[in-house]
Amino acid sequence: MSQVHLRLVEDCAKPCSDNCNCSVKPDCAGPIEQEMKHHFSLLHDLCNQLEEIADALPENVDGQKLLTIARRIFPTIKTAHYFEEMRIFPHIRVEAEAETDLFHSLERLQYEHWDDESFAEEVSDGLIRFVSDTDQPNPDTLAYMLRGFFEGLRRHIAFESEHILPLLRRHELGQQPAV
Repeated sequence: MSQVHLRLVEDCAKPCSDNCNCSVKPDCAGPIEQEMKHHFSLLHDLCNQLEEIADALPENVDGQKLLTIARRIFPTIKTAHYFEEMRIFPHIRVEAEAETDLFHSLERLQYEHWDDESFAEEVSDGLIRFVSDTDQPNPDTLAYMLRGFFEGLRRHIAFESEHILPLLRRHELGQQPAV
């Protein structure tokens, strides 16, 4: 166990764990969990920006801002997914060997990653076309596409926060899965 997880804090009389309610709980997360939460934060920011664009279409948009966000969508998604697949999933696959449902969930998440990455490219292309095409695409269609993308991404993040993070936390703390 790492030192971070064993330290006691003034307002909490036990080592940090899933049940800890101390004021520094985010600081007592392991390094992999902290990095995963960082990626979640970047993805949430992206979703919020896309929602603002969808709400502002068609008149109240800054073309340069749209292009900047359009160029950032795919790399942000791809980087987060690569991190999960290379750093998170291997830890959880240890438990997945014993649990068929968990194995299938990891497999489904990987397929969702591919779908999200494909959708991210379509959203980027849609934003670029909206800014650069003299015959602007239908703003309602673009807003619908943006909403479908960021709402799906938010659901994906919520699932990983509720189900994958606790498994990772248990693994980082060296705890055995509940039988």
